[in-house]
Amino acid sequence: MKTSVFMTYKEVIEKRLARKREQLAELEEQIEGLATPQDKRKYIELKAVVNELENCIDIAEVMLKLETNKEE
Repeated sequence: MKTSVFMTYKEVIEKRLARKREQLAELEEQIEGLATPQDKRKYIELKAVVNELENCIDIAEVMLKLETNKEE
């Protein structure tokens, strides 16, 4: 039961991460030439969100592994 909860949590985060990576790629294309300070701030914020979501996925994977080891 808990395994499915961790897997669901991980899947939700992975979907959000994919969306944020898309936004980041679009923003990178927009700011190739001229970048305003607002564009730069938005880029930095999106990059931070991507990093945080990647960390959350790592945590979910570790929690899943620990839970699986407990059950064995």
